[in-house]
Amino acid sequence: MRLNRFVCASLFLLSISACGPMVDVTDLTTVGAGKIRLASEIPTYTFQQIAPSNYKVIAPVTAYSCKSNLYDPPASKGNALLQLQLKALDQKANAIVNVTFDTRGTDTFGTNCWETVQASGLAVLY
Repeated sequence: MRLNRFVCASLFLLSISACGPMVDVTDLTTVGAGKIRLASEIPTYTFQQIAPSNYKVIAPVTAYSCKSNLYDPPASKGNALLQLQLKALDQKANAIVNVTFDTRGTDTFGTNCWETVQASGLAVLY
């Protein structure tokens, strides 16, 4: 009987500890309005719009919009792009080149999200 209680308690604790996303998701409610404004002003370009000699690559950046709980808003490209712009801002970039989006449904093992939108690109100095 004691072993059953231990197993049940262990399973319960394990199940509630894994409720969050397993990818790096920025909680936008914790980011100041000024930083969000600065990030949203970072432009995005395709490789056709900008010559490689006009920019210096700082780093590749990836961001996720994730619906991990039933009460979370749906994952969206806009949210993923804003998070990508925040990461580029943190890298001291002033532009992002070659932004791509990957939309996925339920992926509980890789991301622990009901819906996921992944945005990727290159943070650059332009």
